[in-house]
Amino acid sequence: MITLQATEAKQPSNQPETLPSLPLITARPPSLKMLLNQRQVSMQALEKLEVPVEETTYLAIGGGLGSFAWVNHLVIYGVDPAHIVSIGFEPKPYGRYKRLCENSQIPKNERLRSDSGATPDNIWGWPGYAVREIWDDLKHLKLGHAAYICWQIFTEPVFAEPFTPKSGDVYASIDREARRIGWKRIWRHGRVRTIRQTDDGRYAVVYSQSKAKRRAYRIIIAPYIHVAIGYPGLRFLPDLQAYREQTGDFKQVVNAYENHNHVYEQLRQQGGTVLVRGRGIVASRIIQRLYEERHKNPQIAILHLMRSPIPEGTQYRQATRLTEQNLQFQPYNFPKACFGGDLRDRLEKASEEERQKLIDIWGGTTTANRSDWRMIIKTGLQEGWYQAHFGQLERIVSGPENKLLTRIKGRGLSQVETHLQADFVIDATGLNPELEDSPLLKDLLQSYGLEKNALGRLRVAHDFEITGLRNQTGRIYASGTITLGGPFGPVDSFVGLQYAAQRSVNSLARLQTPGLRPMNISRSVNQWLRWVEGVKP
Repeated sequence: MITLQATEAKQPSNQPETLPSLPLITARPPSLKMLLNQRQVSMQALEKLEVPVEETTYLAIGGGLGSFAWVNHLVIYGVDPAHIVSIGFEPKPYGRYKRLCENSQIPKNERLRSDSGATPDNIWGWPGYAVREIWDDLKHLKLGHAAYICWQIFTEPVFAEPFTPKSGDVYASIDREARRIGWKRIWRHGRVRTIRQTDDGRYAVVYSQSKAKRRAYRIIIAPYIHVAIGYPGLRFLPDLQAYREQTGDFKQVVNAYENHNHVYEQLRQQGGTVLVRGRGIVASRIIQRLYEERHKNPQIAILHLMRSPIPEGTQYRQATRLTEQNLQFQPYNFPKACFGGDLRDRLEKASEEERQKLIDIWGGTTTANRSDWRMIIKTGLQEGWYQAHFGQLERIVSGPENKLLTRIKGRGLSQVETHLQADFVIDATGLNPELEDSPLLKDLLQSYGLEKNALGRLRVAHDFEITGLRNQTGRIYASGTITLGGPFGPVDSFVGLQYAAQRSVNSLARLQTPGLRPMNISRSVNQWLRWVEGVKP
């Protein structure tokens, strides 16, 4: 049965409980299973399914910041929100991002690794977060702090550390924009299971909605789709996974992106030794949190495990990245010229193999050059409660007195084994980028034979279209980390998500898709003024 609906515009709330009642199915109906075995399905076959089917024009899959950026552009470019649907888990577009930040010890009052002009709530980037913070300081007569930020933004990064916004300010700004564009009515709860081409040039998207112990399936048809699901999951390296499987211990060996507040609570009370693995921005934040806990209990020691020493920073042409204590410093995850300068242009024009080399040089594992972080490492080395170790962690076993015994094997010429003892291991080596670990992406790769790029991510065009999924006039676009290795370097950033959204929406505007109007100067100024006033686009 087909129910022609543009969207759930009359839906009274954004909670799953308020969705229209659906037939609850504990397993996929046989007819739906047969449907999923086909590369292309007919609309006639869909009419015979016992699964609710509806239609919309624009569909965003993921429901996170990437989806929000795309939807925001669509609405500002003139699309009626009633013709847009976004499917995801979190009512707030930053829900998962916020949880990962908080777990990796970046609460609302801490600053992100992001530029002032990287504004997910504002496609123009002005005013940036620095200007907004200055204005807020002036309103509260915090003249000294306002003056410092002015100095910061006019002298960074030569004489001052680059300005970065507080995470809480970013969340609040996104909330404001979400209310302005009607995100609450656009978003709906669900997990997308698969995407299939239809015989009329559109796509059938199967998604499920769980309620208690029961699951409801439904299908939504759309000609224009955007996929932004973020990282498929947390990264669990083999040694960490093996230890967990053998012991069932999820308390002493943790991933930095998991909720592991119990680690700091126990250290505060009893002290102990923590082995921190990794040298990126998350590892720096974990070490900062451990340093703060040392003020409450000085019997806390840090063993910092890195794969190998870094005698000098990565070089590109005449530039050499600053290095200290085997850490490489860079304000953002890519040089700023990759966001909108000559390096961005070079990457876009480069071959796929050259892109891989450039991304390895410009990106890689780095952390921010913050004076307090550098001071923590120097102080720890001088006082002896911080130690750096190098090599590959090969095995973790339970030791006496509830300790963890770790075996570290040296890399390169040094194959010497080192045995370290710790109370906790915090793995800060990152998130899992493997496409096959996402059931949706794995299904698309297998069903349509999609090609990967040189970095093993989805191959996309300059406008971020997944060309391997084109269906007559139908288009599917993507953004975020699943497109790394494509025409833009910092895809996993606020600017990257907005850049991909802008390129894809401009592409749709050229195709003259329903509701989209080109963004000329007068319309852009008018829409910006509406953003300033906080009124609907």
